[in-house]
Amino acid sequence: MTDNENVDVLIIGSGPAGSTYARTIGDAAPDARILMVEVGPSIPGIRGNHTMNMTPDEKDRAERLTQGPDAGIEHPLALADIARGLDPSLEFRQKNIPGLFFNDPEPALDDGEVGLPAASMASGVGGMGIHWGISTPRPHQSERIPFIPEGEMDAALDRAEELLKVTQVRVPAGGLSEAIHDAVAAEFDGPGLTPTGYMPGARQEVDGRQVFSGTGVILGDLETTAPGFELRPNTLARRVIVEDGAAVGAELENRLTGERYEVRAEKVIVCADGLRTPQVLYASGIRPDALGRHLNEHFQVTTFGFVNDAYTPDKFDVSETNLGYVLVPFSDARPMQGGVIPLMNSQYAVGVDDEALAARFMAIAWYGAKDIQNRDRVEFSDDETDFYGMPKMTIHYSHTDKDRATIEEMKRNARRSGELLGTLAAEPEFAAGGSSLHYQGTVRMGAVDDGDSVCDQYLQVWGVKNLYVGGNGVIPTSTAANPTLTTVALAWRAATKITSVLTARTSGETS
Repeated sequence: MTDNENVDVLIIGSGPAGSTYARTIGDAAPDARILMVEVGPSIPGIRGNHTMNMTPDEKDRAERLTQGPDAGIEHPLALADIARGLDPSLEFRQKNIPGLFFNDPEPALDDGEVGLPAASMASGVGGMGIHWGISTPRPHQSERIPFIPEGEMDAALDRAEELLKVTQVRVPAGGLSEAIHDAVAAEFDGPGLTPTGYMPGARQEVDGRQVFSGTGVILGDLETTAPGFELRPNTLARRVIVEDGAAVGAELENRLTGERYEVRAEKVIVCADGLRTPQVLYASGIRPDALGRHLNEHFQVTTFGFVNDAYTPDKFDVSETNLGYVLVPFSDARPMQGGVIPLMNSQYAVGVDDEALAARFMAIAWYGAKDIQNRDRVEFSDDETDFYGMPKMTIHYSHTDKDRATIEEMKRNARRSGELLGTLAAEPEFAAGGSSLHYQGTVRMGAVDDGDSVCDQYLQVWGVKNLYVGGNGVIPTSTAANPTLTTVALAWRAATKITSVLTARTSGETS
């Protein structure tokens, strides 16, 4: 490392979006010099491995390393004794999840605001991609981005599924999940509604064991196939350097020594997450009107229950491969996504002492689309700083009348789901704001530069050449679907645009 380091591409953030950029560019231009920096530490073991693939001791160590200001602190799961290993958002009741840390758990709220007190982040190689719940539904109807041609978006989603090694659930006839699916479909399907199906997941079966896709699955063998690729941990991006209207590099800081230095780059890509990406841009003096605004996350309502006699496992083949997360997808006429997850004999450890009850256990989750408002935003201070010395965040967030109606309908549908199949163990509970861990809209993409977006459809920041963004924050639509698949698809689409320039340059063509 020198004081005058130069690379072709600098990527800030090592999560799914940043890794998609790196993999796509590295595959197309293996001689390119690609530097990826991550503010958090390396995790022992396989680079970017999902924590669910680790032993309990390895998992605990990895989680404690990625907790940023809380590193080393034990964060017990609120519902770990019931279903350890579920999508983290299902286990969360405004208690910090292992591997994550709060942005601001006790926000000062203005009148009418509800805030996002549970908003959390992770800092470590692989980002949130080593902790995520692996759900990868495709967006439907108005969840899709209207100014991206449908065929192009489908091709990008196809590639995202390949990168994440998504498995589509295939349930043999006569299985328990099929019986649950048919009951749910009969209750919730109708004209104009997206049909009930199964939740796809980023996982594969290896030697009879379910292996979850962490960020390392996206990166693959990039260090070998693209010798110019480097992943540098414990490195904070303090600001993007802009000269004559173009990004030319970044000021970086070694978190272990405090040393600050500059790296010059032909392309700069910021994929820090839905809250820290706009923070980096703000710290760089890049402050379009839409920066940090249109902040939204999908609502969630969860509960647990026990299936009735019609769905007892002794009547069905309940081998692990037959179990599926039954999915009620988003529809414009019903702006929410629902799911029923039979947990008996699954890869998740269900800690219910009564074996008969454990064999009937199910989780129920409904996610609702937010009514997007310009005023819902994350603001950054010019005077105060956070744990990393970056501009301190303040989140302003409220619910509209439409939001409140959506939340009540989600509760009714969660109750309907449980009572349709059996008995609820608890009333459906609305999770604390921020607990979905999916923060969108803060660097949203747009069809034109009209002040209502931060970047174009290929994720290049308006008005700043050679500067790109990525992550959930670029999604401009209101979604109930888990956003990771869409985020990876959009990063891949943007990266292919960048590679066309890099490969043209290296072949001696003009770009």
